[in-house]
Amino acid sequence: MSETDKTNVLEGSINGHVMRMLGPFSIAVIALISTGIVDTIYLGRLTDPARPNLAIAALAALTFAFPLTFMGNSANIGLGAGTMSAVARALGEGDKERSKRHGAAAILMAITVMSILVTMMVLSAPNVLKAAGAKGDVYDMALKYLMISLPGLVIVSIASMSNNVLRGNGQAALPSSIMILGAIINIILDPFLIFGWGPFPRMEIQGAALATLIGNIIAACYGFYLVLFQQKAITFSGMTLRSIRRAWAIVGQVGVPAAMTNIIVPVATFFAVAILSLKLSDVDVAAFGVASRAELISVGLLYALSACIGAITGRNGGAGKTERVREAFRVCYRICFYWSTGMAVIMALFAPQIASIFTKDAELIEKITPYFYIVPVTIFAYGFVFVSAAGLNAIGRPIYGLVYTIIRSLILYIGLIYVGVSLGGLKGAFVGLAAANIISGLIAFGWTMTKVPMTAKKS
Repeated sequence: MSETDKTNVLEGSINGHVMRMLGPFSIAVIALISTGIVDTIYLGRLTDPARPNLAIAALAALTFAFPLTFMGNSANIGLGAGTMSAVARALGEGDKERSKRHGAAAILMAITVMSILVTMMVLSAPNVLKAAGAKGDVYDMALKYLMISLPGLVIVSIASMSNNVLRGNGQAALPSSIMILGAIINIILDPFLIFGWGPFPRMEIQGAALATLIGNIIAACYGFYLVLFQQKAITFSGMTLRSIRRAWAIVGQVGVPAAMTNIIVPVATFFAVAILSLKLSDVDVAAFGVASRAELISVGLLYALSACIGAITGRNGGAGKTERVREAFRVCYRICFYWSTGMAVIMALFAPQIASIFTKDAELIEKITPYFYIVPVTIFAYGFVFVSAAGLNAIGRPIYGLVYTIIRSLILYIGLIYVGVSLGGLKGAFVGLAAANIISGLIAFGWTMTKVPMTAKKS
């Protein structure tokens, strides 16, 4: 089978196309999320006789900073969804040149939007951290981390849009290689910059941020080279202000609601951290942050699945093949259930051992461990939410995903974590999180399969 046949998602088995893309995307997502996991592991091992609580303070600082960096990354993911949708639908309609123009305009749009957003975030970061309850050394470390990591999100936008242009073309290995390269650079540099190995200065939490920034710069350069020169998947030739505005409107029809959808999640996380900070201790905040990073182990493949479904629903929806769109949702929901069930069993069996990977602090391990018995069994339902949103974004119907996410994150997640913390402390927060996953996942599954039109809007 030729490479063109392999990437032609308009024909052949939907399950086959999902599995073809899932492998490379899974490797890429695992590489990407491993950077956050590695950061957490290294920071959890920081020691200093003059600062006996350094590791816990660093993990708490990372937890406070995470919603802001997550917000910026979520905006990039949302704009990427708009890019991939516009490119995939144009290709599905048979207009390759239009898809190239959409891709080029999307990169310019992302740089512009992220520059404005990052400027606002940098200026507001001190007040946001204080509002969340960060104080003392934890506040200082969180702010230092953000002053390096937030500006880097503008660079991330180039890598993200390049990735999504290639995904919209039905490719899997090349877009994955962009993410993998950045992650590898980040992981290699982490211990040198955090602990000050060799000639490098000991930068602690700032070192983790700098390693991420350098990895993202290299990934962005590589991704831009791929789409502009190697694959010729974008073109700036003949662009005018009018054509850019038109392309931005098309990308924005999906990208803006998708970005709002994704940003809701870190906003909800911010409120959850604030609730924990106001009602519980820094150790509880650190434990919640570590548990959230550990969650990435079980959801990694599901994030990759959400990357797969868009390329399939977008092109088939653009070609009017609605039954293939519906089948893509069915296949991905099944994978969500099977994968999450298996991971829930594994994480429950090895809960203390997994917690001890991130920290050697006995109190922290004791507080993290209940998470693995409560939350992972519900991850399949959380997968239903973001797989539904990704698949519907690609056919130009982002409002459904926005509503699903509002229900899950702003209503259920915040509300049930507040109730859980009030009644049962950190363990109650985990129960609230699990309940939010189940309820929202069943809503997303039922509404998508019975109510949502499977036709794509014209790009």
